[in-house]
Amino acid sequence: MKRLQALYELINTRLEAYVRVSGDTRDTAVQKQIWWLLGIVSVPVLLGSIILMWTKLGSPVFYSNILFLLCLLIPIFVFHFHRTNIAGFALFTQISIVILTSVKVYLMGGMMNAVTPVFVGFIGPVYALILPDRKRALLIFVSYILLMILATLMNPVGEEPYLFYKYFLGFLIGTNTIFFTLYYFIDQWKQANVAENNRIKALDDLKTRFYTHIAHEFRTPLSIISGMADQMKSDPDRWLMSGHEMIKRNSQNLISLTNRLLDLSKLEDRSMPLHLVHEDMVLYMRYLVESFHSMADLNEIELSFSSNPEEIYMDMDPDKIRDILSNLISNAIKFTPKNGSVVVSLSLMEKESAPFIRLRVADTGVGIPASEQDMVFNRYFQARNHLENHTEGTGLGLALTRELVRLMGGNISMISTLGKGSVFKVDLPITRQVQSVSLPPIGKSENTHTQLAFGKPSQNENSHNVARPLKLLLVDDNSDVIRYLRSLLEEDYSIDTATNGAKGFQKALISIPDLIISDVMMPGVDGLEFSRKLKADMRTSHIPIVLLTARSDFDSRIEGLSSGADAYLSKPFNKRELFVRIDKLIALRKGLQRRYVALADRKLGREKTLSGVYQREDAFMHKVRELLEAHLGDEEFGITQLCDALAMSRSQLYRKFSALSDMTVNQFIIALRIEKARQLLANTDLNVSEVAYDTGFKHPAHFSRAFAERFGYPPSKEKVG
Repeated sequence: MKRLQALYELINTRLEAYVRVSGDTRDTAVQKQIWWLLGIVSVPVLLGSIILMWTKLGSPVFYSNILFLLCLLIPIFVFHFHRTNIAGFALFTQISIVILTSVKVYLMGGMMNAVTPVFVGFIGPVYALILPDRKRALLIFVSYILLMILATLMNPVGEEPYLFYKYFLGFLIGTNTIFFTLYYFIDQWKQANVAENNRIKALDDLKTRFYTHIAHEFRTPLSIISGMADQMKSDPDRWLMSGHEMIKRNSQNLISLTNRLLDLSKLEDRSMPLHLVHEDMVLYMRYLVESFHSMADLNEIELSFSSNPEEIYMDMDPDKIRDILSNLISNAIKFTPKNGSVVVSLSLMEKESAPFIRLRVADTGVGIPASEQDMVFNRYFQARNHLENHTEGTGLGLALTRELVRLMGGNISMISTLGKGSVFKVDLPITRQVQSVSLPPIGKSENTHTQLAFGKPSQNENSHNVARPLKLLLVDDNSDVIRYLRSLLEEDYSIDTATNGAKGFQKALISIPDLIISDVMMPGVDGLEFSRKLKADMRTSHIPIVLLTARSDFDSRIEGLSSGADAYLSKPFNKRELFVRIDKLIALRKGLQRRYVALADRKLGREKTLSGVYQREDAFMHKVRELLEAHLGDEEFGITQLCDALAMSRSQLYRKFSALSDMTVNQFIIALRIEKARQLLANTDLNVSEVAYDTGFKHPAHFSRAFAERFGYPPSKEKVG
């Protein structure tokens, strides 16, 4: 099968190269191939028929066959030297087929006696159908019908004329049915081709406008960023603050444009899911509108929000609602002059017993001409008066808004009066099928970074255990990202770096950092695999991991968290959010320390061992305790032997143990021995010295001091009690 396909492609390629001349379109080349193949294939068929149905030399039928053969061979010969004007060659072939077959039908006594020529002649109009000029096909068909009728009528009618007329009627019905059925389907096919060609042309025009528009939208902020970077370098005293502000603002514009393009692409591919929660829409809308007050104040515009009723609990996607309202409010503020107003309102309505909410955003802006209002939701469209008065805008916001509204089963409409303002209305259906969750309360500001104390010795810790800064490992293949992270964190933390997941894992094994911040997309071992390896290794499983990535969609976040990461931040991240994430992870570490600091005194319940984030670390701490309890009376079993049993280096054990319990390994061993000694003193007849030796103390005096420091009274009192 593959060989036949290869042979077909080879023949087709060679034939196309043979028939094509300079200036030929693809359609013209195909027409030439069809005509040439029809002529070449017909020659041996006609020769075969002449031989098989041999007629007397010199008879009219014989000469008609020879003439037919010449009408096929001569055009092919001429075509070899003159491969243009295929329409003329095709017309000559069609007419020749119709005329010569009708002559042959006449010579053979009419249609009843010449079935084969009748069907051969039908090739002419059918062949004409597949060429562009369908009017010519109709002309050839009518000529064929008339000539066949004429060739038949010119012969005498036999003894049973009714058979002749029945045959004549069947011929008309059959040929007309076949021809006009083919005519209809070919006409529909060609119309579909025209429509597809027009669609492709329109798509090409759209792509051209798209690339032109996007190039302009990217070029402007990039030019500002590049230019201001040079200005800041040449004169930092003058341009540092204002340049930083301009670079930051234009960077955000680029990020916003990129996100909108990605969202539109997902919506068109129907790959953007809804993540519904059940909450008070009024409360969330009020929270969103509040976030635009600073923008409105900056533009000297009054922004207000009202709702009737005051509570509307319904299913909603907070991210999609935020994007819709943000696009509408930002557009309203952008195109409203100073001292204008933007009014956002929410109302509960009902249509045909189906409740829905209506979001209304009204402004006193420049308005949109009536002739252009039907196009406001088209991608990249901006009203002419907007372009004349404003330089910013991508034309993506309203297109994205419409698609998001449609995704949620709603609709959006607009009424605008030139010079007076616009009103956008969004209707969304109300459903109540998912569980309630808590959304951010109104007026709640972002948490700011507060440095939590870490590594400070507890009151019962030895004096040699001094405070140390938190050790962070930064893993990213982009040196600029590393530099930026270092600039944010190096004042408060001890920083180490690696350029990919493989190197990061090796550094993590050596230094056992307190926290790791890693990129996801890296060569070799990426951030997801890096996270999995860390969490699977007993030496590093406790280390909190923050993943940074440009992939901010829901599925990517889930994949990142599933890999074992403790936090997942989208690039570009807000530095305050990063600080808060770090603080929260440190707080989680404190919870682990409080949990395990008591492990020397008691065993953890199995129900806790099987729960949540503590599962892996519970297993490690239980293993440490079991090893120590098994060798509690062996005064030679110390840290070295424990490291060997755990397959960990001394530094790895120290740092992991300190991170989990906020105490040294030696302190934990002593605490475990003292707790065991307390049990022996209370439940056996052993004296203090015997208990000291049984729990691994070399000197009873050392045991007595340690016991008194732990419980505030000597071991002899425990024995008496």
